[in-house]
Formats: sequence, structure tokens, C-alpha cells
Amino acid sequence: MRKSFIYLISALALFCVTSCHDDYKDYLTTGHITLTLPVEGEIEAIQYSVKMMDLNNRNIITLARETSSTIIIENLFRGAYSINVEGVVRYLDNDATIHISQFRAQSDYVSMVELNDNTISLEMILMDLSL
Repeated sequence: MRKSFIYLISALALFCVTSCHDDYKDYLTTGHITLTLPVEGEIEAIQYSVKMMDLNNRNIITLARETSSTIIIENLFRGAYSINVEGVVRYLDNDATIHISQFRAQSDYVSMVELNDNTISLEMILMDLSL
């Protein structure tokens, strides 16, 4: 009886030790969202806010940026998202004319399930043009 109790305790201890390590480190990923102009031109300056909603659990991620047309989101849970981007862009067209425009970019469904390469391109919808 004592011997079987020791075997049971040893098996239980071994089970507890082996089941406590991290098997799932791959549930986080990095997302890259690139904003593109619908016309020929080069972005000089951009300011925007991003709202991403996880379609699985309805969590919302909100970001604001002023530097680049590429949005990098680290430590993002892998899954399906809807993305809404709103902001202002200043760009040069092929004639070197400066345009300032409000824009939107959106997608109802984006899959962010890859471990390393989650690159999405969203085309801006320009709302008004001015010099």
C-alpha cells in the first residue's frame, strides 16, 4: 500500500511539473497595415487614427500615428479583425502639386493568423482635395 502511494505521488508530481511549461507562445503576432493612395503620388505627411475590432471577442484596439503610412501593431492576438482608419494626408502628385485631403480606409474582414507576415494593404478613400 505504501509503495503504490509513493508511485501515485511520483506520477502526480511528474504530471504537474511537465504540464506547467508554455506550449502556446504563438498566439500573438505582429500586423503590418500599409495605407496606399488611390492616385499616383507620394505621401509627404500623414496623421490618422486606427480602430481595429477583434471579430471573435469584440475587443477594440485604438491607435493614433503621425509618421508613416505603414501601421505596425505588435503583440496582436491572432484572429479576424475589422479595421477603420481615418485621418489627414498631404501628398505630391506627378505634377509636384501639393494636395491635402481627409481620408478613410476600411475593411470589414482581415485575417491576422500568420505568425510573422500579416501584411495588409488598404487603399485610402480621399474625401476632399485642396491646395
